[in-house]
Amino acid sequence: MRKAVSILLLCSTLFALSACGTGGAEESAGGGLKDTQEALSEESEISENIAKTESYTGSNILIAYFTWADNTNVEDKDAAVQSALSHYDSVGDSADYDGVDATTSASVLPPGNTAQMAEWIWQRAGGDLFSITVTEPYFSDYDECLDRAADEKAENARPELVNHIDNMDDYDVVFLGFPNWWYTAPMAVFSFIEEYDLSGKTVVPFCARGTGGLAASVRDITTALPDSAEVLEPIGVYRADITSAETAINEWLDNLGFVVAETNSESVKERKLRMIVDGQKISITLYDTPAANALYDMLPLDLNFEDFNGIEKISYLSQELPTEGEPDGCDPAVGDLCLYAPWGNFSIFYQDFQYSDSLIMLGHIDSGMDVISEMEEDFRVTLERVD
Repeated sequence: MRKAVSILLLCSTLFALSACGTGGAEESAGGGLKDTQEALSEESEISENIAKTESYTGSNILIAYFTWADNTNVEDKDAAVQSALSHYDSVGDSADYDGVDATTSASVLPPGNTAQMAEWIWQRAGGDLFSITVTEPYFSDYDECLDRAADEKAENARPELVNHIDNMDDYDVVFLGFPNWWYTAPMAVFSFIEEYDLSGKTVVPFCARGTGGLAASVRDITTALPDSAEVLEPIGVYRADITSAETAINEWLDNLGFVVAETNSESVKERKLRMIVDGQKISITLYDTPAANALYDMLPLDLNFEDFNGIEKISYLSQELPTEGEPDGCDPAVGDLCLYAPWGNFSIFYQDFQYSDSLIMLGHIDSGMDVISEMEEDFRVTLERVD
């Protein structure tokens, strides 16, 4: 699970296309306009059952989401993007996707539309981010992905999930994000719902959608939840509008009573940073330690990174970070940010590593680790605060 005290605004050009099947999927199944209208009717019928709220200041928040990008392996990026564009055209999606091609991204490439929505929610409301991922990845070809999604829906399948939450009892509010696959949420979302006791919790749905709207997704999710769970007003963002949806999402959160998360209070133990690499933005949690605090005071920074031993990317800082008062050593995992005290270098681990007394933990990458892992040459980053 990724701690949501760190956030970024991900590169807007990566999100102009929607998650797998978020609208066009319904029509490609042979349902046509009539089925779309019926699904939209179902969507409107649930509105009177949606709860309202006054304020959720101080609530413990989980932002769980399913995005195609985290649930597929892409070998040919151009082909994956083109398959999505071709599908949109085949179902009569009249949105303007000019300029959106393999040089940008469909949601088959990280981070994906649902993840972008989750990031904006995270920045506004705080909490913890959790990506729902299946053990058997979906195809990166749009139509093949939809075919499997259709089979899973027909079988009412519950795909096995990779990661699990050990402390669900700690959360009062669960944001639940998903694409619209065949008029409902992906079956993996129901795997997630059924794995935990969500009794008494507040659930807030959000959807990256296509031409089918929210359809029956919120109704189906509400049915799957315990009776004591409270479901708040959902939001659905059309795939062509994802890049400009931040304001609408913030207004939606404000109307629900979620206030802006505090980031600079003395009581906050972790802070939000963003790292910009080749125009892509990576979210980081910076911990509350002497060395991390000194690094925070140095920001913004432009840093040059190089690979070291096929395990970490390292950069040499312009000034020394303090090491007194730090915990004795650590055994870094993928995504951990560390200071190697003897050399004074800043390390990003993209492989797990053994325990070392010389390593001091600084923070963790919460979203976008794949960008770092795929860097084969030396690269330059900008590290800055998220205010």
